[in-house]
Amino acid sequence: MTMPNTTETAEEPRGGGGARAQIREVKDQVVDQARNTYRQARDSATDSLSRSRNETADRMNGIASAFRRTSESLRSEQQDRLAGLTDTVAEQVDRFSSYLRNHDLGDVRNDVENLARRQPAVAIGAALALGILGARFLKSSQRNHDDDWSRREEWSGGTYGGA
Repeated sequence: MTMPNTTETAEEPRGGGGARAQIREVKDQVVDQARNTYRQARDSATDSLSRSRNETADRMNGIASAFRRTSESLRSEQQDRLAGLTDTVAEQVDRFSSYLRNHDLGDVRNDVENLARRQPAVAIGAALALGILGARFLKSSQRNHDDDWSRREEWSGGTYGGA
């Protein structure tokens, strides 16, 4: 009766275990790299959104200033009721600008969710208004793009391929 070669059977599990260990190591490296990439993307998006939030707050300050100038103009024309209304709008725009500047994105999201729960009609109206503004923006962007394209055709001598 022959005895099995103990060196061969002892090496197979180690060899298989070594391959498994290498696979686990590669898997761990891939998972770590994916986590790092996710963190970097999340941090980049957060930074970008924070910059956008600050830019929006700056624009809102400009809008509030425009309302104040309008209010002054209306007062000079003895339109005190309308001037009072534009002052109120300017104050509200200023408050919103300060709110954006002083709260992080998580706070804004939570407050919007709470508003939507408390006053769904206001939330639906705001969503509708934002949708209309977005559609107008996209429509005007498309019109500018079409104008650029027609100018290129005029410059190149007409249609595709020139003539």
